[in-house]
Amino acid sequence: MLGLADPESEVQGGTMFRESSSASSHPRLPGGAMGIYNIKPWFREQLQPLIKLLWNVHPDVLTWSALGISIASGVLLSASADRPYLAVAAVPLLFVRLALNALDGMLAQQTGKARPAGEMLNEVSDRLADVAIFLGLALSPAADRFWGLLAIISILMVSHVGILGKAVAGERIYTGILGKADRMIFLMVACLIYGLAPDWTFMGYSVFGILLLLFVPLASLTLLQRLDRIIHLLGEKGSRPS
Repeated sequence: MLGLADPESEVQGGTMFRESSSASSHPRLPGGAMGIYNIKPWFREQLQPLIKLLWNVHPDVLTWSALGISIASGVLLSASADRPYLAVAAVPLLFVRLALNALDGMLAQQTGKARPAGEMLNEVSDRLADVAIFLGLALSPAADRFWGLLAIISILMVSHVGILGKAVAGERIYTGILGKADRMIFLMVACLIYGLAPDWTFMGYSVFGILLLLFVPLASLTLLQRLDRIIHLLGEKGSRPS
């Protein structure tokens, strides 16, 4: 699961991000490799010492723990309008969610427990976690419910297209400007700003309202970037000699 930028997941099934090096005549959208995902190798390296401590823990435990922490984060965000400190309290939980998202896949791979069922659990729990977090935020009076629901739909579509890439082109797609880790980091920054200046607004929107509003076009761009990547991969397949 995590891997900073889209970690959309270091899946337990063992699927890892690979950018094809072969050329294609298909024109590419800019920013195909955008995102915090580019620092994933560094992030995984920092987490590696924890693998020894978790060696006897089943990866599914980390997956379920990440979901539980995400639900708790959503609850904190939903109640943060009158208690800005709750938004700040959600920040370490959101970071731990990202770390667990990376660790479950790392642990599964290194202990030989990677399996298709783990990959499925990882993907489903990730989507539930996203909904829990952003639904909690959307329900907060400090945010806008309309834009919150649109943001949730957009985020789920981005993830769906990422998974679609594996189904039709053999590669789980993580590229784009608004991957999972990007979303979490943007949200963490917004939580800190709201905790420090809860009364700040711009054109009537709080920092949370602005975040959700921006997520819709950013997710739409990410969707196009991922579709572009899939088309590129399919073009490569079609050009290979049979």
